[in-house]
Amino acid sequence: ASQQSHIMFCMALLAGLTAATDKETIQTLLNGVFEENKLPDPTTIVPCIDDDSAHKIVDFMGVFLDKAARGSLSDLISLPQMLKDFGNSLPQALSDCLKGNAELNALGDKYNPQNKTTGQIEKEIIEFVTFHYPTVHKWMIDMDTQWRAGKPY
Repeated sequence: ASQQSHIMFCMALLAGLTAATDKETIQTLLNGVFEENKLPDPTTIVPCIDDDSAHKIVDFMGVFLDKAARGSLSDLISLPQMLKDFGNSLPQALSDCLKGNAELNALGDKYNPQNKTTGQIEKEIIEFVTFHYPTVHKWMIDMDTQWRAGKPY
């Protein structure tokens, strides 16, 4: 029965993942993040993303969340560099299109109201993760589980 349940779960997961395009998955994720921050659903971000980049982003999210969910404290602390490296691998045209994007700026204002530098933010994140590792690890496991279930937000 356990094997059958596992197979049925995998089939449901596959069906859920193939039901949405990569851009739809990204839009759903963004909608959730924006709504959580009491901002209107964004309409100008996803149009900047070409199909190849959208696919890379969705694949990366799975890898990123999997590493975060399974990772040790040092793995979690390495995630910002992993994110930077991925961002640097995306086409310049995507960066150019999103440069100065009002929706991303509004979201950034929610997460960085004091206009801290990237270095300051990274330091605070590392400190938070270090001192709250069990909680952060559980969040990552929950997010990874939702992602694998085809629920990007």
